[in-house]
Amino acid sequence: MENVRTAPHPAFRLTQAPLAIPRLKRETHSAERWLFLAAIALTVALTPVMIFMQLQVGFGLALGLLIASILVVIVFFWPVAGIYTMAICAVVVEEGSLPYPIITDHLYVFYWPVSLQGLPERPIGFLALFVLLLVVARNLAGRIGAPVKLGPLFWPFAIFLACVAIGVIHGLTSGGDARIIVLEVRPFWYLFITYLLAYNLVTHKRHAIGLLWITVIGTFFKALQGTYIVFGPLHGHISGLNDIMAHEQSFFFVLVLLIILLSLMLERMRPLMWVSLLSTPFLLIALVANDRRADYVAFLIGLVGVWLFAIVLRPERRKALITAGLISVVLFSGYVIAFRNSAGSLGSVATAVVSVFHPSSADQRDFASNLYRYFEDYDLKYTEKQSPIIGYGFGKPFLQPLVLPNILELDPYYLYIPHNNILWIWMRLGPPGYAAFWYLIAAFLIRAGIIARKLRDPDLRFLAIFGIGAMLIEIPLAYGDYQLYFYRNIFFLGLLMGAIMRLPSLDTPAPADQDSADTTTGGEAHREISQRPVAPAAWMQASLAGRGASAMSRRSFTSGVPAFLYPRIIGHLAITRLRPVWSAFALPARPSLAQAP
Repeated sequence: MENVRTAPHPAFRLTQAPLAIPRLKRETHSAERWLFLAAIALTVALTPVMIFMQLQVGFGLALGLLIASILVVIVFFWPVAGIYTMAICAVVVEEGSLPYPIITDHLYVFYWPVSLQGLPERPIGFLALFVLLLVVARNLAGRIGAPVKLGPLFWPFAIFLACVAIGVIHGLTSGGDARIIVLEVRPFWYLFITYLLAYNLVTHKRHAIGLLWITVIGTFFKALQGTYIVFGPLHGHISGLNDIMAHEQSFFFVLVLLIILLSLMLERMRPLMWVSLLSTPFLLIALVANDRRADYVAFLIGLVGVWLFAIVLRPERRKALITAGLISVVLFSGYVIAFRNSAGSLGSVATAVVSVFHPSSADQRDFASNLYRYFEDYDLKYTEKQSPIIGYGFGKPFLQPLVLPNILELDPYYLYIPHNNILWIWMRLGPPGYAAFWYLIAAFLIRAGIIARKLRDPDLRFLAIFGIGAMLIEIPLAYGDYQLYFYRNIFFLGLLMGAIMRLPSLDTPAPADQDSADTTTGGEAHREISQRPVAPAAWMQASLAGRGASAMSRRSFTSGVPAFLYPRIIGHLAITRLRPVWSAFALPARPSLAQAP
């Protein structure tokens, strides 16, 4: 008779599990020694290299290359650090130098130094490509499914990018400049690749919520920088200035204001709200000094959108939300009416909102700005009519039946990329591409709304509604202020879109449902842990099953999520993951608990 080995009783397995802990401790100590020796060897090896590079390319670039090398190693072993890095860069780092240097405007993230200009991709673009290739390589090596998960927005993206490809071909075959074409289509590529990265790498609730914290803390830092500019170089005098920081910075300022109000509406994410409130005095100073009129109007549109969602999702607070909304409308309307002609700082928001719709002839700056945009919009519509089916194509300057002022010194691409990015898409791609663009935006808003309705985790629902508000702010800004061309906005929105589409897989039952699940499925979870093969790190946690088998079952040890995501064993795995290198790609063997020594 064939000898059949039967699995021991679950309780027996769990009592044997602690015997492996001394062996794991010995492995950890050995790995720590090797890691210490490797750090010393790396330091010794890099010292002459850094000295040589400093002599050849300068200290700043040499330091940047060293930081980039360290970042590549970190991302190699912890891929989600890639999207964190891109989010931090989007929130904190400028795309070019500012009139008032603040350090972050001289970091080579979105542009190259003069000695390296001409490369086909920006530094942050190379990072995005590296992370994407890493995701593909890990999935292929681990044989855990498709090389890249495409997500629910793939087909809207595919249709829009197909129209972009037609615009590129049309531009190349009709005299378009290849260099300008790359410049114009790069934001659309960045939006797609960041969506893919976030959808594939956001595998835990803390990854998604981390994007909110990056937004708040990073914008707090930018608000401090803006306050420094106002009271430092400017000595508090901001009248007559067009802006003090990047145009797109005001977009992030109003996002933090949106987070504060959304937290009050949903009564969630209070720590995030308190940090945001702490930044508010500095943020308001920087926002008013930066003086981007369109951001105020866009913020109001986004606020109305999230307010309506809050009314739908919080029926128990519907009456209070409607009352608060109506009172706010009355108070803000009274403020605008009272200060619409004010010349002081207190009325700057009111005058900015009014000037968007009815510019005063007394304010030459606002009047000239609106007139320029009127001429520009007319030229874009005229240009589109020259090729009404497939658009004018990329890489060619739009026609000027109404001649614009020559601002080549301020903006060398002003005849290629206009302020109104919505009409820009229509002019370049024609009605098919224009429809595809709105299909993509509508697909995101609708899916995000459905996700927000179905999510049971209130914090994840908060993120979903915030994403809707961010998009509702971005689109009005794109009508008048380059917002679909700014890489910072595009990276941020792409990551947000991918993370929100991932939220349903991260959702957990409401607290009441969790309690009932703990009492009804504890035995099943206990049996599942004992019968399914698990990774060594998960086996170590399984030895603590007496603390709550149902809680461990929710961690999904065998779901394919990298083991270093579990906080209890992060110290151990931060070392063992480094030995050997190929283990970052290949999935480790998963012995059963019965095989534990």
